[in-house]
Amino acid sequence: MSSLPKFLCAALLGLLVLTAAPAAQAQTYGPPAWGPPVPQGTQFYYIPEIDGYYDLYAQQYIVFQNGQWVALPPSYYDPYPFHPVILDYRGRQPWVFVNAHRDRYPRRVVVVQPRRAIPPGQVRRAYRDGYQQGRYEDNRGHGHDNNNGRGRSRRD
Repeated sequence: MSSLPKFLCAALLGLLVLTAAPAAQAQTYGPPAWGPPVPQGTQFYYIPEIDGYYDLYAQQYIVFQNGQWVALPPSYYDPYPFHPVILDYRGRQPWVFVNAHRDRYPRRVVVVQPRRAIPPGQVRRAYRDGYQQGRYEDNRGHGHDNNNGRGRSRRD
């Protein structure tokens, strides 16, 4: 009879430990905010712009540098101009097929617009100031047009 109370105490203690322990959360792997949705089990994107990969599980880039494939943190690139391609690949080394990926998904040219040297509102002011200082040869309305408004006169 003494074994029954010990068993009940052990069972209650075990039940208490199980209920008090935090629930283990299953880690889910999904695409980052900048990437397209992926089917379950997809691990890699191929990114033509960097000629490399993004590992969804490890959340890092994998690129070829100095003769070897290296992992880089997700903060290494600004991913928003990228056009990632979902790879149907199972394994740990998608770069084994990098030549096939290069052929199938060529690099896209990303055109970056340069910043304007003069803010938009200042262009008109710069033109007006230059005109007033005589830097522009605009003779309309000043009696210098000898060709009746048909463009520049010919000089012989």
